[in-house]
Amino acid sequence: MIKQILIAGLIAGYMTGCDSSSKEHTVKKLSYEETSTFTSSDKELEKAYNWAKRMALSYAHDDNDPVGCWYEAALPQREAFCMRDVSHQSVGAQILGLSAHNKNMFLRFAENISEGKDWCTYWEMNRYNKPAPADYANDSEFWYNLNANFDMMQACLKMYQWTGDKDYLTDGRFTNFYEKSVNEYIHRWALEPEKIMDRPPYMNSPENFNPDNNFHTCRGLPSYVENFRGLTVGVDLLASLYAGFNAYSTISELNGNQQKAQDARKKAAAYQTLLEDKWWSTDSLYYHTFWTKDNEFYRGEGVPFVLWFNATSDKDRICATVNDILKREWNVENMSAFPMLFYRLGYYDEAYRFLVSLPKTNRSEYPEVSYGIIEGTVSGVMGITSSAINNSVTTCSRLPKKAQEAEIKNVPIFDGYVTVKHQNRKSTRIKNHTSKELTWEVAFVGEYTEITVDKKAYPAIISWDAHGNPITKCSVVLPAGSTLNAEVTAI
Repeated sequence: MIKQILIAGLIAGYMTGCDSSSKEHTVKKLSYEETSTFTSSDKELEKAYNWAKRMALSYAHDDNDPVGCWYEAALPQREAFCMRDVSHQSVGAQILGLSAHNKNMFLRFAENISEGKDWCTYWEMNRYNKPAPADYANDSEFWYNLNANFDMMQACLKMYQWTGDKDYLTDGRFTNFYEKSVNEYIHRWALEPEKIMDRPPYMNSPENFNPDNNFHTCRGLPSYVENFRGLTVGVDLLASLYAGFNAYSTISELNGNQQKAQDARKKAAAYQTLLEDKWWSTDSLYYHTFWTKDNEFYRGEGVPFVLWFNATSDKDRICATVNDILKREWNVENMSAFPMLFYRLGYYDEAYRFLVSLPKTNRSEYPEVSYGIIEGTVSGVMGITSSAINNSVTTCSRLPKKAQEAEIKNVPIFDGYVTVKHQNRKSTRIKNHTSKELTWEVAFVGEYTEITVDKKAYPAIISWDAHGNPITKCSVVLPAGSTLNAEVTAI
């Protein structure tokens, strides 16, 4: 296990530069203890992060198991990982230096897609490189949520954006998974935009179908919601299809196939149109969540996935959906995503409240909680994201007003690391520990006329997040090995 490796101090070595590196030198790989270390004047925030890092790494395992490098992403003690949870934990895992684990687990899912399972793969795998018995008996009897293929596709694109690893775009196991998911899988489960509202609740069932057998009724659940009978489509499935086809479009474009990219973008738009035209209630100002075999809408779980998958761009509906979420009680699986989700949308106070309270929440030992806190802190509070497509790193301080400063050292991106320190919400320092020149997309919450980087003024571009907060940003060249300081002053 990684915690044993940490104690032994054996994590050492080197990573070579990326193919697009502008400098030919190696970047030292750091131990997990040195990776993404966080400090803040807000000790409550720091405490939550450090708890999450210890907890998340305790779930990670090296490659001594038959399955290879993996971390727990399922119910604790099951010694397994499921598609949904890995897709949702992968950014947090990347931040902690577990990129090899992410890639290995996604490959395990990708390589097991098959026609015998109606183009599903295994919902959950264990450390022995086998389908978890709790979810699989044979190819005719198993548990599977249809969202999973599309959730994983967008997660794989995120991993490419963080790592620059082109295997996510070109490895035959991945490309076969993507192709089968947007073609055969769609047809086999009647998920086309023009068919999805007319599909039956159970499809591709075994000959001896038993409505009391979960491995029959849950072999192709049309939602992540698992406790609502008669469901034929969940709003979360519709949102995941939108995200999956958008991801496939981007991957196709990066691989030089413009026609596939264009066709996939049109398909994504068709799912979004269906969501906005059919599923939004103009009277109640919320999205319906379930469509049933009786051709009726019902309300239940699933709404957060509309935001998770960026399935709507209508700011009024985004805000109404956030308010809808905040009125209700949620389990930890949903709440784990709230810090990052709410920071991205501009609901800073709400995001912070979930972030610092999650370690004390019932079932906080669920692995998704700790990984969600990691992503919520680094990509949420610190605003750090990366884009291999644009060869860039983005920062944006969303520190709570009571916090004077916060620093995250050695966040893994591409072939190295970046270190970021924020002073309030008006000053940011970044160091590029990768082997190549990057573009720094430096952003600040607030409306300013210019950003000063190492005493040079840059004209600023102002945009607004969903909640209406102005965001001022500019783009700056960040050479390999360099440190830059950016700040804004009040207008």
